[in-house]
Amino acid sequence: MPQTLLAFVAIMLVTTYTLNVQQQYVFNQQRDVTREIEEMAGSVALEVMEVIRARPFDQAVVDGAVTGTLEDLDLFSFVNATDHFTPGQGCSVFGAGVDLCDDIDDFHKMQTALIPFAMGVDTVYFNVDVEVYYVDENLERFDGRTFSKAVTVTVEDTWPGSDLEPYLAQPVQLSRIFSYEF
Repeated sequence: MPQTLLAFVAIMLVTTYTLNVQQQYVFNQQRDVTREIEEMAGSVALEVMEVIRARPFDQAVVDGAVTGTLEDLDLFSFVNATDHFTPGQGCSVFGAGVDLCDDIDDFHKMQTALIPFAMGVDTVYFNVDVEVYYVDENLERFDGRTFSKAVTVTVEDTWPGSDLEPYLAQPVQLSRIFSYEF
């Protein structure tokens, strides 16, 4: 009888050890996948930011209405203190619609873009949202026109055609300040 109990305890210890090792292995795999998806999301955020950065500062610049002086400030787009710019455009550059989005603030609260990240034969998809607002000299949100705009790109993984939740606990965000050049 004591040998049976000892054998039972030994089996329990081996089973517990095996389950702990297996659980650690699964945890390490999840951590590695999360890190890879974060890197992909970061790459998508950088790519989106580069597209936005390549645009002129404001529609007044696109229209050629600016003179390169302090008076240009009054020509810049501004809707109200809540939404500095008109939201909801479908920016064609990201396949979200047919809007041209030819200056930085056109991307403000645009329709969510679905950006694919191809890796070999597999593709991971990301939802991309953008917010643009004016900032003051302390880089704080300013409810009026200034010569600087903050752009924040938010990227989150999505799994179209499935009921899967985003893998990342928090979306990846990238922020930059763009200033008007005289």
